Amino acid sequence: MILPLRTNHFMERAGQYGDLLFETMFYDGNAIRFATQHFERLTRGLSVLKMPKPYLSFQTFLELSMDAVSFGLNQNPDSKYFRIRFSAKREGEGFYFPSEALLNYQVTATPFSPKLNKTLTLGVYPDQTKAPGILANLKSGNALIYVMSAIYAKEMNWDECLILNTHGRIIESTSSNIFWFKNEQWYTPPLSEACIEGIGRNTFMQQHKVIESPCELIDLKNANKLILTNALSLQREFFLNP
Repeated sequence: MILPLRTNHFMERAGQYGDLLFETMFYDGNAIRFATQHFERLTRGLSVLKMPKPYLSFQTFLELSMDAVSFGLNQNPDSKYFRIRFSAKREGEGFYFPSEALLNYQVTATPFSPKLNKTLTLGVYPDQTKAPGILANLKSGNALIYVMSAIYAKEMNWDECLILNTHGRIIESTSSNIFWFKNEQWYTPPLSEACIEGIGRNTFMQQHKVIESPCELIDLKNANKLILTNALSLQREFFLNP
């Protein structure tokens, strides 16, 4: 079935070109965790992508997010925790170049159950690498490498995959930033290696002394401890698939 193109519909550019940014946030039953940090990262990303202004205020960002939580609670009264996806999407006609300067927001909240105290199994995703650059640190609609790595992990019976950059170095996992502990010191790949600028990553680095260093597979194999960080699950330990 062929559907007609709906002109001036804000989903079109997002669906055709991945022309969007998003934040994935956690509602802990009382508040949205790290709301300020998520808003600041979203605003920085909008500027990088030259999204049309004016951007929304923090107060509006928070109100829209809590409205989604309220709707989620009404639909799922037995749920306490929610995963919020806040998307900012460029709207307008045109092909690669947007002929209009419009920006729309979409927010959803779905029940979420944190999986704590489980050590995860990870292996390397071999089929695609990620290039450093101004887009590499953003959570954008261009997420096929994470989709494909998740499929590969499922095929291999792993929990997630480790992502490589174009230099063949490890930069992150399917859903998280990575840290390793060796000789009483924490390490993590720098943003220049092409990893996402994670909220969990920034929080961990504020709480611990961390050296940013390019990561080879041997670094993880020789580490005393390996963890993943993201805004939803905070910290999870992992080990490498033998």
